[in-house]
Amino acid sequence: MVLAVHNGTPVLVKDVAHVVIGIAPRLGEFGYEKQDDAVEGVILQRTGEKTQDVLKRVEAKTKELNDQILPKDVKVHPFYDRIDLIKLTTHIVEQNLLRGMLLVVVILIFFLYDVRAGLIVATTIPLALLFAFVCLDMQNASANLLSIGAVDFGILVDGAVVMVENIFRQIALRQGTPLNVRQIIRDAAAEVDRPLFYAVAVIVVSFLPIYVLSGPSGTLFKPMADTMIFALVGSLIVTLTLLPVLCAWFMRKGVRERHNAVFEAIKSVYAKGLDICIRHPWATTGAAAVLMLGSLLLVPRIGAEFMPQMDEGALWVRATMPYTISFDESARITPQIRTVLRSFPEVTTVTSELGRPDDGTDSTGFFNVEFYVGLKPYIGVDRRLSHQARADRRDQPQAAVLPRHHVQLQPAGAGRGGRGGDGPEKRACGEDLRPESANAAQKGKAIKHVLAQVRGIRDVTLVQELGQPSLTIKINRAQIARYGLNVDDINGLIQTAIGGSVATQVVQGEKQFDLVVRLQRQYRDNPEEIGNILVATPGGQQIPLRQFADIQVTNGASFIYRQDNSRYIGVQFSVQGRDLAGAVQDAIAQVGKKVALPQGYRLDWGGEYTQYTASRRQLNVILPLTLGLIFLLLFTLYSNFRFPFITVLGVLLSAPVGGIVALWVTGTPFSVSSGIGFQALFGVSVQTAVVYVSYVNELRRSGTGLAEAIREGAILRLRPIMMTALVAALGLLPAALATGVGTDTQRPFALVIVSGLFTRLLISVFLMPALYTLVARPDDRLEV
Repeated sequence: MVLAVHNGTPVLVKDVAHVVIGIAPRLGEFGYEKQDDAVEGVILQRTGEKTQDVLKRVEAKTKELNDQILPKDVKVHPFYDRIDLIKLTTHIVEQNLLRGMLLVVVILIFFLYDVRAGLIVATTIPLALLFAFVCLDMQNASANLLSIGAVDFGILVDGAVVMVENIFRQIALRQGTPLNVRQIIRDAAAEVDRPLFYAVAVIVVSFLPIYVLSGPSGTLFKPMADTMIFALVGSLIVTLTLLPVLCAWFMRKGVRERHNAVFEAIKSVYAKGLDICIRHPWATTGAAAVLMLGSLLLVPRIGAEFMPQMDEGALWVRATMPYTISFDESARITPQIRTVLRSFPEVTTVTSELGRPDDGTDSTGFFNVEFYVGLKPYIGVDRRLSHQARADRRDQPQAAVLPRHHVQLQPAGAGRGGRGGDGPEKRACGEDLRPESANAAQKGKAIKHVLAQVRGIRDVTLVQELGQPSLTIKINRAQIARYGLNVDDINGLIQTAIGGSVATQVVQGEKQFDLVVRLQRQYRDNPEEIGNILVATPGGQQIPLRQFADIQVTNGASFIYRQDNSRYIGVQFSVQGRDLAGAVQDAIAQVGKKVALPQGYRLDWGGEYTQYTASRRQLNVILPLTLGLIFLLLFTLYSNFRFPFITVLGVLLSAPVGGIVALWVTGTPFSVSSGIGFQALFGVSVQTAVVYVSYVNELRRSGTGLAEAIREGAILRLRPIMMTALVAALGLLPAALATGVGTDTQRPFALVIVSGLFTRLLISVFLMPALYTLVARPDDRLEV
């Protein structure tokens, strides 16, 4: 390229510059196992797409790339594939479902001593699930781990248990007499169809307030509500239509109720205790209230969090180094950390992401390195050992290769690629939202010191704004004006000379490359040389840049963080060995007591703590709303206030006891998952009360005296009440005890329901007759 001609001699670009093929400044590096420099691709799923369908298409495209497009020595190798997680968690859920189904069938056969009756009831399970899946497919929704794993087969068959047990009992009572099986079944079904409809409606109503949840809570639990509601509707349809037909077919020759020695012994003991409770209803109610109040005393010791930490069987390790570190130095340290991480026997794969990608989607620098650490599958107690190993060894990489650098640990898949985000390990953030960064940094350091002393808080990190050397060039406007120069002229020269500017583009076939012009490194490598850069004036003079500007190296800001149009200093920390809410609330109190903020400053506590407080406010609304809707539905059933009142009161005095005690015993903090579990527990618990109250009303309508109806109804309905409570509890027992990958979010939900139903059963069979005795009057309106 010709720049000028002097006396017939052309001056070319090569005469005044070195023309070479260069590279853009490197912004990051990906390492895989022992390879320090590899290429990584991350695939993002569009909102609304189904994960399994997307993964299948990705696998097909990957196979095409490897087999047909890429060179033979270049292959795409997935190191973090969520299809493996889906297969593993699906296998765990399938195991839990099969165990739950088996327990349900065993309980049914044990109480009825009849395989036919047990199998008829069990027919409800696949048909109800089929109905739910059809409904989900019609609205183009997909089931997920939480929605399927939290399905309680016992709840689905509760109505079927009551229906089949009543039919079975009525046919068995008439054994030895001329049988009109169809008429007996018709009458037995009509006896329970209305209370069953309302009982299932109550359970459905208990799930409806979930749709009020917003944010992450709503996203997590709305699919579960969809699945449960559709399955409950399907089970009700099957119970009211198909099951009587199956009973008519398989029990057409009659049935004989065999002697169940275990249940008869239980019933005998129960009858004696029931007589005492009916004679002393106030004492019985008071004892239940004392148990409930005693369980409430455990609530402050339980603690709270937003959601249990999801364990996907892998780790995400973040190393944060000094902001001034160079790429070469960071690239030297990163392989050493990978080597240390690979030395653990639990580790299968280690990758590293140094700096940021070239697409501009991340703003981090060479000081930030993130490592994906794949782990071996958990076997038995190895999961607990692996967790302990992580806790014991988490500081080993820091001690081995980073004595002066901070290392943070958080699970893989939780806010991948986020910088100071809402990942489960960074539980909260204290933010000082004011522009005076020097004062703010001092307050941030003071807050960091206080937080480090709070029990349960670890990995306290101050998100620094200052501390990075910066080359500052302050232009003297008066001086450049004397030479007819503008600020844009100086800025343009600095940009081209130091940073480089694109002069044109080079085209090679379909490829285009920028042609960048800049000074050689030796002329732009320090303030002195930069000051020697010549500035051309309109008068034809060449004057050094130092004559027009003050050039020096200063301590400048490495990042400027903003929120709500204000700058802030962030203090990040993790919570370990303590519940999130307790630790953060303690931290808020300590910071408020020991750190005085100037006027105009404020503290915001964010991260997962914000999600926790938002979900708590929502649960404070939807739990009372659930009870209110249940009461209104019961009022529609009984057409008075007395029976709905004792039904709701009986549930409140008995059901939460087991859930609260179970959370305390297992050390499980209260979360959105357990809150939804309590909500579902209230709906399921109402069903046993409806079964009892409706039958007592039926006996009274047939002419039985009040006292006799209360006692006889309790004894005759003991078996269906025990069956419904036990199958509902045991149906979720495998999920409550599960410890595999992906079971963390559903375990509190299942734990609350299983434990709550057990205490509900033990207390309510004595409490409900006592409450009925207290409120019943001879002139009651009796609806069943």
